[in-house]
Amino acid sequence: MFRRLGLCSFAGLFLSAFLVTPVTADTVIQLASVGTAADSSQYNSQGATISIEPNSAWAAPLPGSSWVSFESTGNPNTPGFVALANGTVVDFFDVFTVPGTATGGSISVMADDSAAVYLNGLLLVPEAPSAGNTYHTCSDFGIGCVRPDVIDLPAADLHSGANTLEFAVAQRDGSSYGLDYAGYVTDPLATPEPLSLALVGTGLLAMAFLLRRRLA
Repeated sequence: MFRRLGLCSFAGLFLSAFLVTPVTADTVIQLASVGTAADSSQYNSQGATISIEPNSAWAAPLPGSSWVSFESTGNPNTPGFVALANGTVVDFFDVFTVPGTATGGSISVMADDSAAVYLNGLLLVPEAPSAGNTYHTCSDFGIGCVRPDVIDLPAADLHSGANTLEFAVAQRDGSSYGLDYAGYVTDPLATPEPLSLALVGTGLLAMAFLLRRRLA
């Protein structure tokens, strides 16, 4: 009887060791400018964020995103195009949720003329300075519209729960105006290790064989 109980105790320990063994798998939270109609968590200080037809001089939108604004401010040849006054700054927001504890992320940003980027109220990148800036197409340096600027999203600045990205997009030298961004945040979650289940099955078969021999 003692030997049988010992075998059962061993079986219990074997199962416990493998059934609770987790592995870490990164959950990727995707971020992209798509407008309020496609994502209700996106809005701006003027109201709804809309997808716009880009100016032909702008770079193509980043994968999974579209150029956005609050009015038709992209392509000057589009019906209803609006030219904003220099000095106009509109804040665009994207609220997203991190279920656990994020390990960081990254966001690529383009804007015409330029933009400052904030995460949860903390400035990550300032707007490009006007000194020495010709604004030939948009800003000549810093965040502009011909190539994306890649910005780290530090883990220390990401909250468990709701987070807010803010883009303060500025019109500095007339004509078109818009914003485009895409990126991600990683949030590791513990999940059962697939190999553990296979090991449990193998262990059970081995224990069944040993038990049968002991009872014989």
